[in-house]
Amino acid sequence: MPQRPPSSAVGATTWRLTDSPAALADDGAFLLKRTLLLANMAGFLGGYFVLHNQWLQLAWGLILAVLWLMAGGHEDLAEALKKDRWMQGVAVLWSLMLVRSSIFESPGATLSALWLGWGNGLLLMGFLLTLWQTARRPQVIFALGKPIVAMATVAAGVSLIIFYGLHPEGVFGSRLRNWFVYGGWNSVNSGLTFGFAACWAAAGWNASTGTRNRRRWLVALVILYLATILTLSRGALMALVCGHAVLLLAVGWRRSWKPVALVVGTLVLFQVSAPLLSHLAAKDASKRLGIPNETIAVGKFGDTVVSSNPMQTAMQRSDNGRFLIYSAAIGCMSTWQDWLLGKGMWADDDCWSCSLHWYPEHLHGVFWDTFVHGGLPGILGLAGLVGWALQRSYRLARRGEPVWLMLSGYGLAGLCFDGDSVWALISIARYEPLLFWTPLVIASARFTQDSTAPAV
Repeated sequence: MPQRPPSSAVGATTWRLTDSPAALADDGAFLLKRTLLLANMAGFLGGYFVLHNQWLQLAWGLILAVLWLMAGGHEDLAEALKKDRWMQGVAVLWSLMLVRSSIFESPGATLSALWLGWGNGLLLMGFLLTLWQTARRPQVIFALGKPIVAMATVAAGVSLIIFYGLHPEGVFGSRLRNWFVYGGWNSVNSGLTFGFAACWAAAGWNASTGTRNRRRWLVALVILYLATILTLSRGALMALVCGHAVLLLAVGWRRSWKPVALVVGTLVLFQVSAPLLSHLAAKDASKRLGIPNETIAVGKFGDTVVSSNPMQTAMQRSDNGRFLIYSAAIGCMSTWQDWLLGKGMWADDDCWSCSLHWYPEHLHGVFWDTFVHGGLPGILGLAGLVGWALQRSYRLARRGEPVWLMLSGYGLAGLCFDGDSVWALISIARYEPLLFWTPLVIASARFTQDSTAPAV
């Protein structure tokens, strides 16, 4: 709304010009550009929950990105590299990793792998620069968080209904999977993504005002908590606890007790009600398999069904070969060149997996992946960037914006023992840009914006 015109003739003329068609056209172009930017990021990040595969997700991002660039986004694309020193550090390490992989020898690398590697890396950098611009939007915690949490909640709710009621092969109490992704995404991947959205919903619920808004956040939060727990993913549960613990340590009990109390209460309720859930699962398994003996029927599903003591079951489960994978990762670094330069970003996985009796597809830990492919400089550089971003997130949390620190704590905890590479937009595990880069980039953008804003 235009302000009242000043008394001077020059001032009055200036005020009239602000309502001119050219000024209104500029406002319309700005609104279109900002809307396309938000739709791009909300749809791309929400695609981890509701889009069937990464190619549909990538198509959404590319189409909206082109429209945003055509609407004037090209003027802002490089702004992150001009204003944000942390983003400059990310770009430097990213460039060094790609250049090293292109110049020095990588075991088993091919020309097609090189081109695909560069393309994947450029897509990642485009995503980071676009996300940084989105983070500058006022109230990004709600503007971006609401559509993401809404899509995650729909995915969780529909998956619960389908796999616990409608799916012909589904059994009540079995490890929940996201039905929207691949028709049933791996329960670990589903749990890690549901938990990330749950942390965002917890922060939104804690920060929102007004009964109606808080009620919506709370409904989404309860559904996402339950969905995360029912995936029976130890990594997701560990990350969920870490995310809330980080929030508690950063802002204190008085400002975090509601989400912390709710997640603790949900975990306790699940543990207490597990015997009933296990009994219902046995009855459903007996009915679906046509086996009268419920114990035998549910036994055919092994540990993929809720047990009567899920905490004890989780502690007794094996590490699924992770420590053998990490041992193989260290063992493959056999020369000083490996430690100094790494194997290269697109080295064949046989360079580390050949010593194992099975093929695990990836290293199940993003820091291990960076160590193998980037050597000590790569992992130390990545650790430095993480520490730098966490420092910025902590300072934002102390200023009243703790969501990014909470999401960072969740993502980093979850990716310690899972995930593929953080240096590619499209990976086997797929979710690294969501869990790793999203909170760190947004926190850095918010910190940079606060630091450069003029004093009022």
